[in-house]
Amino acid sequence: MRFLVGFCAGLVWSNWIEYAYHRWAMHWPSLYQAAAMRHALHHSAPSNPQHITMTIGFWIAIFITNTLLFAVPDQLLHLRILTGISAAFLTYMVVGIEVHLRIHDGRWVPNAWRAHHLSHHARPLTNFNIFLPVFDWLLGSKHRSFRAGNLHAKLASSKALSHRN
Repeated sequence: MRFLVGFCAGLVWSNWIEYAYHRWAMHWPSLYQAAAMRHALHHSAPSNPQHITMTIGFWIAIFITNTLLFAVPDQLLHLRILTGISAAFLTYMVVGIEVHLRIHDGRWVPNAWRAHHLSHHARPLTNFNIFLPVFDWLLGSKHRSFRAGNLHAKLASSKALSHRN
């Protein structure tokens, strides 16, 4: 039961970290200009594999930092949910990277995920979660006009996006 509680907490936390980092570090005005400059390359050429995701070192640092953030209260409060939190965070990172790569290289993902993310490229100040827009909904940044069924034909293919620039 503790693993499940930790896993659920880890999924919510992972979704929040993705949203917060993408919104406030990767877009201008940025709290971390190096991330915003790198992310601008992704927006200028969305299908370029060099700009789709961060380096493995970045993801390792994010995982370790977030695990340590929960390790202290988990130990002090004897919660014993750290394993679930860490498993969820790792799962969310791997799935998020894979979904992001699939969206931009044209492989299958659910249409709603593709539409949500590609509408971020059309309107960069909306839809900061890559595929699971929990915090986009909660914080009002979810753009509602794009749906999988009415997504503009040019946005349906990531390759079309990269040729627009």
